Amino acid sequence: MKVLLLSLFLIIDFSSGYAQTARTLSLAEAETLALKQNPLLRMQYDKIEAQKGVYWLEMIPENPEFGIEVEQIPKNSPLKRYGEKRVYVSQSLDFPTNYIFRHKSLNAEIQRERFRTEEFKRELIFQVKQAYFNVLLQEKLLGLARKNLELSQEFYDRSKRSYELGETDRLTVLKAKVNLGNAHKQLNGEEKNLDAAIARLRQVLGFKEDERLKIVLTDSIPQAIQEYSYEKLKPGIRIHPALKAAQTEQLAALNASRLAYGGFLPQISLSYFKQKIADQDFWGGGISLSFPLWFFGQKGRVQEQNARFSMARYFVSAENLRLTKDFHQAMANFQKAVNEVRLYQTSLLSEAQEVFRIAQKSYSVGEIGYLQFIDAQQTLINTQSGYLRSLTNYQIEKAHLTKLVGEEL
Repeated sequence: MKVLLLSLFLIIDFSSGYAQTARTLSLAEAETLALKQNPLLRMQYDKIEAQKGVYWLEMIPENPEFGIEVEQIPKNSPLKRYGEKRVYVSQSLDFPTNYIFRHKSLNAEIQRERFRTEEFKRELIFQVKQAYFNVLLQEKLLGLARKNLELSQEFYDRSKRSYELGETDRLTVLKAKVNLGNAHKQLNGEEKNLDAAIARLRQVLGFKEDERLKIVLTDSIPQAIQEYSYEKLKPGIRIHPALKAAQTEQLAALNASRLAYGGFLPQISLSYFKQKIADQDFWGGGISLSFPLWFFGQKGRVQEQNARFSMARYFVSAENLRLTKDFHQAMANFQKAVNEVRLYQTSLLSEAQEVFRIAQKSYSVGEIGYLQFIDAQQTLINTQSGYLRSLTNYQIEKAHLTKLVGEEL
């Protein structure tokens, strides 16, 4: 009795624990979850913090120098018998304009990392949408494969009974059996594709491999389509974070170049001392300038930074050209996706359904053979599959446009 109760408790506990691991996700919830726990995005935030640390590391002056000196100590006497004592502190500083240019350069590098993080967030949202709609697509395709298997099984059984009654030949039965085997193969393939799509979604959302969590998607693939104006969306390219990151990189390089020229300016050293001579206290201070007499190294640094600034300018132009090309290509792909969905909705889908309806009716009364019926069945399934793929492709191309222009479409 105790063993039975223990077994029942374990079954109930396991069942309740399994139920708690299921999680429903809308597309909006999936996006929020990815922004919260994707490890690559967290790494981008850490890069910003690291760059802030570099800012303080580079802006802080060198450590001050503290010292104490004693002189005029008689031979074989302790230190306290000194005749002169000097306590001093000195601090070396860069020329003031160097701090200004260093601040501007380092601050631009922090801003660059912020833009790169924003760019990564856009890419991450796009990947979430792509993975989410691919899972929905594979679920639909799996449903079509199961329906195809049911129809293939039904007609295999029917042809087998007809053969036993002498109403059809053995060749028809063999063809129905081959078609049934292909339906099983297609179903297995769609199940593998669904598993791969779910694994990709889990990766994008930031789930760990050991997290036993069943994801249930609550949204569906929308069937409504919209078109967008080229002129309305194009200005979004000018504020794309990738372009902004390149521009701030150029700004950082410009100020780094100015800072390199600042290396020809003198360093400033400030000092203060307190001195005691023959029981009398004195104090004093000083300022000194350190000029870069051997300037060949500094000349090389200027040449390096000028070249980096030139590279940064070219990179801004290259990014602008790349984004413009990507936008033109995305608009063209989006329009193709719109036209394809419309073709399915206005003609292909209804025509394929009509072909299958006529073939099904004709086959039942013996007007057509099994091969013609199978051809009509495959035409319908392929058309439905193509329609689902077109809808998914439309949503992915739409998400790609959203990523480029930064505006939710």
